[in-house]
Amino acid sequence: LSHHYAILGLENGADMGLVKKAYRKLVSEYHPDKIVSKGLPEDFLKFAEEKFREINEAYQAITKSKQ
Repeated sequence: LSHHYAILGLENGADMGLVKKAYRKLVSEYHPDKIVSKGLPEDFLKFAEEKFREINEAYQAITKSKQ
């Protein structure tokens, strides 16, 4: 799980409040719709989509482990 926490920019074992806050911030930054609306290059859009996918996977893994 340490890799998942690192993706969210958190230390291992951070509480769910911090996890949610970090997740929401990163999703907002890398959401593909936001990138398109800013008119950024296609290369950055592909990078953002991959990062967005990683962020979601990390959040799901951490959430699942806390249940």
